[in-house]
Amino acid sequence: MKIIKLPPKGIFQVNCYMVISDKGNAAVIDAPAGALNAVETAARNGAVITKILLTHGHCDHIEELALLAEKTAAQVYIHKNDESKLYDDYSNLSEYFADYYEEPIVHYHGAETVEDSDIIELDDISFKVIHTPGHTSGSVCYAAGDVMFSGDTLFCMSVGRTDMPDGNQNTLIKSLKRLDEIKENYIIYPGHGSATELLTEQRKNPYMKGLNYDDWF
Repeated sequence: MKIIKLPPKGIFQVNCYMVISDKGNAAVIDAPAGALNAVETAARNGAVITKILLTHGHCDHIEELALLAEKTAAQVYIHKNDESKLYDDYSNLSEYFADYYEEPIVHYHGAETVEDSDIIELDDISFKVIHTPGHTSGSVCYAAGDVMFSGDTLFCMSVGRTDMPDGNQNTLIKSLKRLDEIKENYIIYPGHGSATELLTEQRKNPYMKGLNYDDWF
């Protein structure tokens, strides 16, 4: 398994990752501004993009989804609770952030919806869906081998905000508790910012390290 991080672009600086199997098939994690560069990156690495895995449906994570899916014919995956965000400008926040976009985000239909504990296979790689609602009701993490793509649920020393439509602080707390109970260590590749490790976040992240969850925010 080879993991490539594409350089973040745009005002939201969303991380986009490519995971390449030993057979040369690739999955792209999220489709923000700059995700179309994944096509050229895949070609340089002798890979073919066959899957696009979305951690959630906010506009900054799906900005180039429709274009990337059209170019690659890749199957798109998103949790069932966030599927409507792919074509609803209010719930995906593109209506709110309209001034930041030169053109409206192209809507996408045809995603395959997933639920907690589903497995998405990419040759020798198995992505396990971990439903971690809170940032949105359909936020997920994808765990594969010793890595986890955490989207906007968990960042290096921080967590995703919950003060937007479909966000919920108490629900995010429950999701963080679930991640806090995982015994295996994972390299965490978040939706924004730098990579980290789950064990580090469990010990040092102020939102996870045993504080009184009723007091934070």
